[in-house]
Amino acid sequence: MIKKFVTIFCISIFQVIGYSQTNHLFESLEEALQVHPDSVYRLDLSRASLKEVPKEIFNFKNLRELDLSKNKLTELPNQFVFEKLEVLHLTKNKLEKFPKVICKNKNLKQLFLGKNRISEIPECIGELSELVIFDIWFNTISVIPDSITKLRKLRSFDLRGMNYSDEFQKEWRDKLPWVTIQFDVGCDCGI
Repeated sequence: MIKKFVTIFCISIFQVIGYSQTNHLFESLEEALQVHPDSVYRLDLSRASLKEVPKEIFNFKNLRELDLSKNKLTELPNQFVFEKLEVLHLTKNKLEKFPKVICKNKNLKQLFLGKNRISEIPECIGELSELVIFDIWFNTISVIPDSITKLRKLRSFDLRGMNYSDEFQKEWRDKLPWVTIQFDVGCDCGI
């Protein structure tokens, strides 16, 4: 009986330790580099004045959440592919084009690209079949590809901060009836 109790206790402790490791948020690259790369699941590099993505992050193969918001990024490198990445924050950077390499991160569930300078969402967005939240507010989006209708798990699509006509808004609400789309008040602006 004691053996069984000890075994159950040890399993419980290992589960708690495992959960705490996957839930730990590393708040700097320096902090993340202090541990084994496989134990970095969540990394916050926001507000770090980054002009490019640090190469060291590509060692973190188990990365599930990455926050690169409030930096000065203008692009993402071609190797920006993480097999397990589920949450990506790129809000408030200097991206002028939607980085197509994002579409190679097939497990993304939440994508935040608000307050950049992006004017077009590429066709490859339809490849992100796990996407639930797509936040791209306050950009200059004039083109939304029909491939976005393939995203059957999508539930939230934020397009606030941009001027769209009532007709445009109705068209996209009709195309994505399962999605809550956030628009500003419609305008007489032709888009």
